[in-house]
Amino acid sequence: MASSAHPARLASAPFDHYLLTRFSAAFTAGEPAQEEWLRYRLGFFVDACWSSVLGQRGASDVTWLVLFDDRCPDDFRADVESLAAGVFTPIWTHEPWSPSIFARAIEARRDGAGGGEGAISPWLLTTRLDSDDGIARDFLAAVQREFTPTDGLFIDFPRGIQIDRSGNTYLYDQLSSPFLTLVERRHAGRPPQTVYAARHARASAWGPVREVSAPPMWVQVIHGSNLLNMTVGARVSPRVVNERFELALVYEREVSLPKLMRQKLVHRLRLMGVWWRHPGEATKWAEAKFWRLRGTHVRPRGSGLNLTESLKAQLARRGWRR
Repeated sequence: MASSAHPARLASAPFDHYLLTRFSAAFTAGEPAQEEWLRYRLGFFVDACWSSVLGQRGASDVTWLVLFDDRCPDDFRADVESLAAGVFTPIWTHEPWSPSIFARAIEARRDGAGGGEGAISPWLLTTRLDSDDGIARDFLAAVQREFTPTDGLFIDFPRGIQIDRSGNTYLYDQLSSPFLTLVERRHAGRPPQTVYAARHARASAWGPVREVSAPPMWVQVIHGSNLLNMTVGARVSPRVVNERFELALVYEREVSLPKLMRQKLVHRLRLMGVWWRHPGEATKWAEAKFWRLRGTHVRPRGSGLNLTESLKAQLARRGWRR
């Protein structure tokens, strides 16, 4: 997957850029995922993830690696290989999940390129993308524009969109989002850490995080089998999704103003209930708004507990059980 929109600049880019996706990683030693789950997940992968990556504009020389459990039906594997042609490289394994799987795949591609030490880019960018989510058309190009030669720096775009099962769209700010990129200096004989070395929500404990002020840069699809199963953003018009994303996903692409205003009111009331039952969601919202007002900034490594974690600790000490 490559684009040649800025050939003069990108020809001399000092980094290699990898997009990393886990589709059916083996998290336990148990039975592999059933074909019904694989097909269900593949639908979201094609409609959101695959489609949005195909729609990228302005980025160059991005290699997309997607991890699959090789204990799958032959026809499913054949469908994946067909989708992969010219778009991504599937990694087939049932080795228990570890970031080293991606690290070895990256090193193998570097070693296979040949050319000796001088041909190796001195810096590496690794960007994570969940298999049921999507990215804006300019996401990968924006990541590359934000590159600075700072070892261990995370690049993050906190503003995104949630789309729920009814096809409604919500504006959502999330600090240290699941769409992080890690900047690493390459070292001979040492495999990369990759962006999966840190849990995305606590990336600042691992390295500084550059939070970039930008329009919505990603889409989270809220559905029955993902870890995040509730919308906690503000109801918005789908216009921003129509304008910024290439998605085959089914969602409500046109909403009248009276209907949208009614939905905003109903959702705001529902959100108040969510915040009452889950105070951590309210503090995450407040913290994200606070940092967004500061514009693009870098949160330093090891800056301590964030607002949400601090308030949770205080509530626990006072016996708050909600």
